[in-house]
Amino acid sequence: MNARERYIADLASHLSPLTDVERQDALEFYDEFIADGNLTSRQAIEGKLGTPRQLSRQILADYSIRANDQSAQDGRPASTHSSWRVFWWVLIAIITSPLTFGVGLAAVVILIAMAACLFGLAVGAVAVVGSLAVAAGATLYVGISMLFTAPMTGLYYGGIGLAAIGGFMVCLPLLYWLVRLLAQAVANFAKFIYRKIQTRGKGTNHETNV
Repeated sequence: MNARERYIADLASHLSPLTDVERQDALEFYDEFIADGNLTSRQAIEGKLGTPRQLSRQILADYSIRANDQSAQDGRPASTHSSWRVFWWVLIAIITSPLTFGVGLAAVVILIAMAACLFGLAVGAVAVVGSLAVAAGATLYVGISMLFTAPMTGLYYGGIGLAAIGGFMVCLPLLYWLVRLLAQAVANFAKFIYRKIQTRGKGTNHETNV
């Protein structure tokens, strides 16, 4: 097994999150890239592409961005899982790549801070809606328990409880979309930073080579 074959084999071991088709496409692409570039030694390959682990992080980030773009068509936010996957793999790709980490350290801090803020908003919204559900259940329980001892008071609290349950049912789908929108905002910002860092990193690398 030559250096190219060993590198591709090592790369394949780090691409398990991809589907079989995606993994095969990525491996074939970089296998041809190494062959066309006449990179015959491990040092030459890693000098161009980084280690298999570093390259795999970039590949996973690229695939997660592509999947997120496809699922967020027509202005609709992608699934929360897809959006947070973009954030996670972009963050790992920036941190593990010596090229992007050098020019993107400040961006990493900003990205984490933004994700933390939006995550806090999402948790706060979930807590508010959850509190509404608890209050609705408690008020309805009080109303029902008082129907036989103080009917008017029981009806009053029961009405409030039913109204709160109605409000909860209205807020639930709104909460779902809010969480998706916040997650998509994090993903969009992560994609923006990743593309900017890649462009700047390639420019810096080109100037160094010149």
